[in-house]
Amino acid sequence: MANRISELGSGSVSSGTGGAVESVLPAKPVGSAASGSSAPSGASPDSVHITESARAIATLSQAVQDTPEVDGARVSNLQQAIASGNYSVDADKVAARMLQLEQDLGENAQ
Repeated sequence: MANRISELGSGSVSSGTGGAVESVLPAKPVGSAASGSSAPSGASPDSVHITESARAIATLSQAVQDTPEVDGARVSNLQQAIASGNYSVDADKVAARMLQLEQDLGENAQ
């Protein structure tokens, strides 16, 4: 038994018989001949090939996740330097780094 959708123009949908849909056709798997795409010879449609760049990204991602957000030793050293009055800011160095960051961001935007 096949159900029909009617009255699409009026905004309401009716199944025609009011009953449940009795059968559903299975979808064609990706890479099958009917889908128009072809898998590389010798590879099954459910195989995955990971590139070297993807491996490198995964390695870097894991390294970032494993790195603590706060370097406790550095924070402690800075706190001691500030408390003792030995901490100084090199304004020229800060400005140079800010300009470099702006240039780097500008290059990546193009």
